Amino acid sequence: MFSALGRWWKSLSDSCKYLGASLAIAMVKRKLHRRPHDWTLWLTVARLYEIGDQWSLAVDALERARRLDPHNRVIAHHLARVREAAKRDSSDKRKTEN
Repeated sequence: MFSALGRWWKSLSDSCKYLGASLAIAMVKRKLHRRPHDWTLWLTVARLYEIGDQWSLAVDALERARRLDPHNRVIAHHLARVREAAKRDSSDKRKTEN
């Protein structure tokens, strides 16, 4: 019984996390419409996409941030980390499918 409760709680917790990230993404995107050249907003939205395991959207946002500030080491580091996490996640999913 405890394991069923634990799985239920994790599912609820994950749902709340993704819902919160989705709401935050919508808010940051509204700011991006007004300030599309603000690399910090692109970095923020990338982090929010990462929370939801939306790797391709996170990479796209980070690449946009990098175009706006090409010498920024924070962006470069984060982009490399997200690409690596996306590869790992993709590999893990292939393993569970087989």
